Amino acid sequence: MEIKKAEYFRNALRDVIKVNAVYTIHYFRYGKKFSYPVESHPFWELVYVDSGELYVTAGNKTFVMKQGEACFHSPDLPHTVETKGSFANSVIVSFEASGRMMNFFENKVFSLDGTEKRLLSALVWEGKKSFDGRLDDADQKKMVKKADAPFGSEQLIKNVIELLLISLVRNNFESLSAKSADNSVSVHAEQIVESVIELLKSKVTESVTLDEIAEKIYFSKTYIKAIFKKYTGTSIIKYFNGLKIEAAKKLISTNQYTVTEITKKLGFSSVHYFSRLFKATTDMSPSEYAKSIKADNVLQ
Repeated sequence: MEIKKAEYFRNALRDVIKVNAVYTIHYFRYGKKFSYPVESHPFWELVYVDSGELYVTAGNKTFVMKQGEACFHSPDLPHTVETKGSFANSVIVSFEASGRMMNFFENKVFSLDGTEKRLLSALVWEGKKSFDGRLDDADQKKMVKKADAPFGSEQLIKNVIELLLISLVRNNFESLSAKSADNSVSVHAEQIVESVIELLKSKVTESVTLDEIAEKIYFSKTYIKAIFKKYTGTSIIKYFNGLKIEAAKKLISTNQYTVTEITKKLGFSSVHYFSRLFKATTDMSPSEYAKSIKADNVLQ
């Protein structure tokens, strides 16, 4: 019998958000006049209000969080919580995470939906089964793993946190973006633009497409193009071409390369296209620019 070898294509799975470690999983019940000392640490912290309300201070901002709301403290941000006349319960989870989208969680308060609340509940329950110690011990700095922890418990904790973070991004990004007057959203949009510019600079000797940018930044081409134009006043392609022309001017000024060599070094498709773009940008051809550089040197 002839066995047919089918050709399959492997799809590598990307991590847009990756949780690398967990430090603490707490469930606290606060009295009416509770106050915790200001602290900071080099990892993320999630604060969720399960009942009542909490006064949260993060950096130089203080805000009130009510039942069903959550916020995140970014690494090294000084923060504290307190109650003012009412009881409150909260979940505190501190963890290490990486990924461009972690910036999304800064300076925001989220209202969790039913699925997200269930994920958080599962996280606390799994933490209780996986680690020794009391969940309400504020002085506990190290969780000790149980010898009889359920199979895969650590991976489950990691996956649940990642699911929660991804869900929050999916459910809140569009609604938060719509509130363009909100400063924190503006800051986030600026961070996306900065990420695009950083990517363009790293690709200045190559070519790049909008599809590649969208894949790297993890947002749609339409959204990236819109906010880039809003914050820079130009299109991504024009900005990228501008970076290339600036790089070309530097190479020409060294007087070490021909136009053909510069064309290849900067990833242009042809000398003709490079020369045409250079003139459209600088009002001079590459050779005219080279002569102007020499003339400037003579005059100096």
